[in-house]
Amino acid sequence: MTMPVVDCDLLVIGSGAGGMSAALSAAAGGARVLVVEKASVFGGTTAVSGGVMWVPANHVARREGVEDDADLARAYLRALLGDRYDPPFIDAYLATAPDMLRFLEEELRLPLTTEIGTPDYRSDLPGALARGRSVQVAGLSGTALGRDLRHLRPPLEEMTLFGLQIGSGINLDDLYAFGRKLGPSLRVVRMLAWNRMQAVLHGRPTRLANGNALVARLWLALRRFDVPLWLGAPALRLTGDGARVDGAIVSRGGRLHRIRASKGVILASGGISHDVEARQRLYGHPAGAEAHFSLTAPGNRGDGARMAAAFGGHVSGDVSDGGGWMPVSKVPRRDGGWGLFLHSLNQGKPGFIAVTREGRRFVDESLSYHDFVRAMVAADPSPDQKGCWLICDDRAFKKYGIGFVKPILPAGWLESKGYVHRAGGIAALARSIGADPVMLERTIREYNGAAGQGLDPVFGKGSHAYGRYLGDPMHRPNPNVAPLDKAPWRAVFVHPGDIGMFAGLAVSPRAEVLDGEGRPVPGLRAVGNDMLSVFRGSYPGGGSLIGPAMTFGYLAGKEMAG
Repeated sequence: MTMPVVDCDLLVIGSGAGGMSAALSAAAGGARVLVVEKASVFGGTTAVSGGVMWVPANHVARREGVEDDADLARAYLRALLGDRYDPPFIDAYLATAPDMLRFLEEELRLPLTTEIGTPDYRSDLPGALARGRSVQVAGLSGTALGRDLRHLRPPLEEMTLFGLQIGSGINLDDLYAFGRKLGPSLRVVRMLAWNRMQAVLHGRPTRLANGNALVARLWLALRRFDVPLWLGAPALRLTGDGARVDGAIVSRGGRLHRIRASKGVILASGGISHDVEARQRLYGHPAGAEAHFSLTAPGNRGDGARMAAAFGGHVSGDVSDGGGWMPVSKVPRRDGGWGLFLHSLNQGKPGFIAVTREGRRFVDESLSYHDFVRAMVAADPSPDQKGCWLICDDRAFKKYGIGFVKPILPAGWLESKGYVHRAGGIAALARSIGADPVMLERTIREYNGAAGQGLDPVFGKGSHAYGRYLGDPMHRPNPNVAPLDKAPWRAVFVHPGDIGMFAGLAVSPRAEVLDGEGRPVPGLRAVGNDMLSVFRGSYPGGGSLIGPAMTFGYLAGKEMAG
């Protein structure tokens, strides 16, 4: 049987933010673009993310009254990255990222805001800003997608409240106040009822926020530019004439298709987070299937790196950390499976501490999730599986919950499955979690001694802007610090996880894939989690994965269209 041939100017492999950004900038430049996605849903890892882009000196922040410039950002990144600061890459990013945002707003009509208000994650470093560099799109109703809503990758189940995405008309402050204040309680009940009705009518909840909102809006832009997106269409190998990459073999509908791309191919297939063998080489800590848990799209198994290798491409591990780390807990499900909960917020709330398996505190819990995992890995001597216990007292639990356990919902089943441990005394809690009772009692006693005055003399929790952002602004005198002195106490075990890659294909500052001699492979570029990150393993602020993905996607698509 003859293989069908499809002609286009540019082939984009992957439908996350990086891939769609590349496709849209190329289409806006007049190129005929085809996007192929191996999953049956679009959006990749972006769809389950916060949907935030880290972009210094952007026009959105300036419009909202924030002063910033590229030199400030350079100073910050130089201090953060140290020896891995790469001037050509950083310059390319800082020059292109603001243009990418203008393209999103002015040509694609995406409504942008910095209202999330996130400070840079290392606010102690020169050049850091208290807000303005983390940009999001506004939420929207999924009804705008029509029947295509069913093809949007849904958010992580454990990160919703009965399917309702936080940020889609409901916020964390309302959830924390549920059952204690009338106004927030009514808003939560009203939104949950509306959410349930929409799920019945449309097959899934329709209020889209965060990463779901970003990829939905990009999908709508693809429609306006008449860019086809094939779902369930994995790219199997790249093709070329020996001098350049000119397309790929793609499986669709049970048949192989030869895609001829006159201008080349952009890899945006999601990186290697679910390739256990590869990540164990690159992550620097135990990363086996039961030691490390990735929140990225499950199909991210190194397809881009494998295909690029046939043309001389290679993965670079020249990073301080192989991935963007996230502490996670494994949540049992009633069907016998399990899901993952991201611990990105409540460990920084007052009334929480993190301890080693033995019961020793090891970190300022209000550090960024990336730096928290760094500290957790360093503190755990286990050669096979790193982790720690997150502990709170009853006062904190009734305000914030712990992990997946919400104060407004019964937790008996999760206790019976060992997800959360509860005990009326600290020694009893220690025995339940396998910690040293003497050590845990001493840890909490010493912490409580200063916490009543809002102090953390050991780790300085609450002393930096990002930590205070994670805290409770209504708690005085320190939004991050309160004693753990009200029984019962609860604990959840936290594992290392990732939300994307920093290691990736070696590329030029124009996202060109490089061969073993450092020469660009003609016709082949890589973006998103497929490319070596411009930040080389450091995490400057919210959106440090999506910001570069969209920036270098925009740059690659624009240049290849020309």
